[in-house]
Amino acid sequence: MSGEKESDEENNLETSKKVKVPVQPLDPPKQIIYYGVPGCGKSNKIREKLKNVPEKNKVRVVFHPEYTNAEFIGQILPKVNGHVTYEFTPGPFTQIIKRAYLNPNEQFYLVIEEINRGNAAAIFGDTFQLLDRLKTGETDSLGNDPANAAANTFTEGWSQYFVQNDDVNAYIRGTENSIQIGNIRFDSNTAIRLPPNLSILATMNTSDQNVFTLDNAFQRRFDMELVRNEFDLTKPAVKTQYEAEIDDTGIQWGKFWGWINAKITATLKGLSSTEDKRLGVWFVSNVGGIIDDKVFAEKVLKFLWDDVFKFKRPQIFADGIDTLEKLINFFEKPSEGKERFDVFKDKANLVAFVASPTL
Repeated sequence: MSGEKESDEENNLETSKKVKVPVQPLDPPKQIIYYGVPGCGKSNKIREKLKNVPEKNKVRVVFHPEYTNAEFIGQILPKVNGHVTYEFTPGPFTQIIKRAYLNPNEQFYLVIEEINRGNAAAIFGDTFQLLDRLKTGETDSLGNDPANAAANTFTEGWSQYFVQNDDVNAYIRGTENSIQIGNIRFDSNTAIRLPPNLSILATMNTSDQNVFTLDNAFQRRFDMELVRNEFDLTKPAVKTQYEAEIDDTGIQWGKFWGWINAKITATLKGLSSTEDKRLGVWFVSNVGGIIDDKVFAEKVLKFLWDDVFKFKRPQIFADGIDTLEKLINFFEKPSEGKERFDVFKDKANLVAFVASPTL
């Protein structure tokens, strides 16, 4: 089915392959990594930013430890049509770069979720060097003579460097010997560069443990933008999330969120990972204004026990709670005379915090 969709798409792009399309000025390409604590809204920020962008103008991929360069760029795979043939199957990188090449008057976006959960340097491979873009006033020509200087000259927004990849090149050209992209004639000998109408937006959890780190050489080719872990109560959905009651406790998620994050900062003060351990605004989501007790226990309490307060459990949790199983059981089924949040040793402080007029 996906093959048919790709074929239809190529047919729709046929005009731009055969006719020289003048390139209209577009916004400069962006390369941004949105980072922050789990649940702070990184993916949602990108979704909001691209909500009016047509589906064909964006490709989304999730990096993970087993994800490879071949999957990202493309690879030769067998296909059966009465007999077996071996054909190049494009990955998300190649799919979006072709669309961007053939539609130079439109903006395109490659979205990479969890960019540090895979080995980004290995996944990008030699295309890593394409992340350097030509800046305003910089140009790079394809060795043309001075009399023809305007032709085949790459300008602001194109990759500063290039890589040779015959499979990607052939996929971009399709059945044509060459295609015209603005003043660039793209033929079988043309190397691959990122075009100026292709942006790359990525997300990264700063608290991830035991995952691949992004070295400075990789990070410096992206703008880094912190997604702040805060409630914007002017937005109805965020206000509902803040006011969502944690089951039947009478305690709002926004109040608990403020209390526990303050406790995390105070308890782990001095440790390099303090900020990264905080709970994001959307660490758990409400359903109809309620956060289910089981969801809260299995996600929030488990995270606090296993990760945040791993070495501080006696300071945080009530006496007698010495296993995760007991913690969850005590919260989900409090014994007679007890309340759910009695699982915390400092429950009285939580109650006082909740009663305060502001965070």
